[in-house]
Amino acid sequence: MLYGVVREHLETFLAHTRETYEAPLPRYVEEELRGYLRCGIFAHGFLRAHCDGCGHDLLVAFSCLGRGVCPSCAGRRMANVAAHLVDRVLPAVPVRQWVLSLPFELRALAAFRADVLAALVRIFIEAIDRRHRAWAKRVGLGDAPTGAVTHVQRFGSSVNLNVHFHVMVLDGVFTRDKRGRSVFHPAPPPTHDELDEVVRRVRRRAESWLARKGPAADSPDSDAASAPTPLDACAAIAMQRGSVRVVGKDPDASHDDGGDVNAPPPGEGAVERDGFNLHASVAIAADDDLGRERLMRYGARPPLALDRLRRLPGGRLAYRVKVLRDGRAKSRVMTPLEFLARLAALVPPPRYPLLRYHGVLAPRSAWRRDVVPRAPETRAVPESPGTIKDGRPPRPEQRSAARGAPGPGCHGHSERAARRDQGEPSPSPLPVRTIAIDEAPSVTAIATLPARAGANVALLAPNVLSVRHWHRLLGGLLYAASPRVDWPTLLRRSFDVDVLECPSCRGRLRVLGEVIERTMVRLMLDRMGVPTNAPRAARARDPTGLLGEVTDD
Repeated sequence: MLYGVVREHLETFLAHTRETYEAPLPRYVEEELRGYLRCGIFAHGFLRAHCDGCGHDLLVAFSCLGRGVCPSCAGRRMANVAAHLVDRVLPAVPVRQWVLSLPFELRALAAFRADVLAALVRIFIEAIDRRHRAWAKRVGLGDAPTGAVTHVQRFGSSVNLNVHFHVMVLDGVFTRDKRGRSVFHPAPPPTHDELDEVVRRVRRRAESWLARKGPAADSPDSDAASAPTPLDACAAIAMQRGSVRVVGKDPDASHDDGGDVNAPPPGEGAVERDGFNLHASVAIAADDDLGRERLMRYGARPPLALDRLRRLPGGRLAYRVKVLRDGRAKSRVMTPLEFLARLAALVPPPRYPLLRYHGVLAPRSAWRRDVVPRAPETRAVPESPGTIKDGRPPRPEQRSAARGAPGPGCHGHSERAARRDQGEPSPSPLPVRTIAIDEAPSVTAIATLPARAGANVALLAPNVLSVRHWHRLLGGLLYAASPRVDWPTLLRRSFDVDVLECPSCRGRLRVLGEVIERTMVRLMLDRMGVPTNAPRAARARDPTGLLGEVTDD
């Protein structure tokens, strides 16, 4: 559905923007939309995997790597970010989600000005950190820091431009004991007064910063700044309410998402001051690694859900917002050009990071090395390569060797194996405490002491992934060994599907390489009965009848 709409109306939309405004749409927006039309099309080249046992071939089309329009690439990014954060960034401590929504007048500034976005995120993080440090001083822990990861979401639930922040905060503070080891102290949930104080401080500091360095920095007196641009018009459309109607029953409404992690639980309202809305009711326990990964996926989720989009009689589009009790769907109704305008506004600009690290998790923090989790070092288990011995799973290359295939994506383990084969000394193993699976849920919590505030503290020395989490990753086969996880590992981790297993003989597929030469592409596609020509975008036509928003009339 989405691909058909973009292919049918993209050229008309671009031609209309060029004829209406002095400048065209920014290049990054047009490249994102055109790149989506090339995503997953075999005629533009593919990767070939082959089974030496039965001759079965698997072709994987290239992706567009987009960040805004393509649901497939955005879904891959979501799974990749969540796996990386859980395996390599977030320690096994409680995590609380703080969600801040911005006033209407600040959303466009934060959506397209990186300096405004960075300032608002910094102000929000400093307000949260101030609350944690104040609590730590009250209970006698001194000036203790915390850490956080911020997911910047540019969208709302109905294809609208709504910049807001999902900040995953380590729900406590860190100190060091007499031996210099990091100790985590869980903090109590924030009270209503504390949330109100955070919102007041964010509003006050944001207004002060904008008064000094806000829109005035763009020189509004200049002609270039005052002239409207097509991106300004797209942002204005994407921020308007438009037409939200009950359009009858949606056949896919039963597949709607269940609970919304963004919404506070019943009975726990949010705090709002002058358009700044905040809630921090969602928390994940220290030993819930699967819950942390689901929360990280929610923070990095795509702006569109394809099962919510459908075409209405007459060519208009409906995007489901809510399912009513009687089964009918409340949807945003749009013309195709309005829909494309909203998509254009949701595309993140270049050098506009959607993921940010703070506090002890910041790249240059002196705490980061002691806080972020590490993969457990393990010894070889020749008699049973696929089992756990003494509470420690085997290395990924040992499990892969048992199956006759290299471990996907485990670059760090491969480098250690290469150094060992060349006779080079390998790094000394981490001093991991051996512990049975049923003895404790996590090897990071190697000491439990009474805290001064009456809670528990976890001594992280070193912070190693829990045995249960490592076991869930199949002994390291699905471990995110690098910030960019390979495609087979992500699919197996997300959907439990091993795409490198031959469907014919159950052997292992071997990746042969890329096929990009036009003659070879056509030859292979012809032999497999796959179309050799890419779908062509429809030609631009008169946009009369496709312009504007759908009104209530």
